[in-house]
Amino acid sequence: MISTNFTTSVGRRNESRNALVLTAFLSLVTLLLVGCSTPIFWTDNKVLLYFPGAGRRSDEIPGYVRPWERIKLIEEKGKKGAKAKPDEKDVLLVQLDEEYEKTDSPYIKRAAVEAAARICANYSNPAAEKIFKTALECDDINLNFSACHAWGKYCTEGDIASDNAQERKLAVEILNARYKALPYSIAPGAEEENDRRKDVRVAILRALGSFKEDDSPLVLETLELGLNGEKLDDGALQNQACLSLGKVVGKNYGVDGEAWLSYLAYKRGEIPEPPKELSLYSRLPKLNNATGVFK
Repeated sequence: MISTNFTTSVGRRNESRNALVLTAFLSLVTLLLVGCSTPIFWTDNKVLLYFPGAGRRSDEIPGYVRPWERIKLIEEKGKKGAKAKPDEKDVLLVQLDEEYEKTDSPYIKRAAVEAAARICANYSNPAAEKIFKTALECDDINLNFSACHAWGKYCTEGDIASDNAQERKLAVEILNARYKALPYSIAPGAEEENDRRKDVRVAILRALGSFKEDDSPLVLETLELGLNGEKLDDGALQNQACLSLGKVVGKNYGVDGEAWLSYLAYKRGEIPEPPKELSLYSRLPKLNNATGVFK
């Protein structure tokens, strides 16, 4: 009797389980064949969208270009413009200026700055200079970096690299003004902001290393500001100023800020003789006998 009841109970459980499996299977088949209001997976792939249960990740809006697509298009304009004829370069740079102005995305703005710098290899254009100037003066640190790099590239590879003295002078004035507009803050809790401002000033000093001494008196003036450093500076400004001065004037005082200050004082006629440059021997790495490590 007990055995019969047990067998019956097991049989019912099996039937119930089989019914449940069958119901689930039929539901799945119905779902795949008919579809449902909530997709099983999301995709923008045009082929996968034909599969049952697929849903579009983002509906296409007529006339709307997604940010990553805009950045890709901007980068393509930069590549195309680098090899284009002057008339086409002008059109592309105006378009990049419009792209920069109409967006709030720093990523799209940065792409426009970098594309403009690429187009201006061996070429100069007011629209490009406007983009570089606006990007340098904004509050976004990454855009400031891109603008500094663009100005440096513009004056070494662009048309202003040779004989366009007026534009080179203007570029130096813009870099100098931005440097002075980012002083250290003495407000409580301003440490992070000071670091951000210092990073931009270092980028400006690096960009000035691409210019010439004759471009503007502000080249040496701004680099001397970096040599003097500022309160809370950890030496980054002075080191970069030393490296840029070496490129600008062709002298070698390494990263000795005091020697560079003496050299600039000599150029102004404040001292009778310049400091001695580093000899080749002094520039060679030295072996520390105690550790066996080159320094």
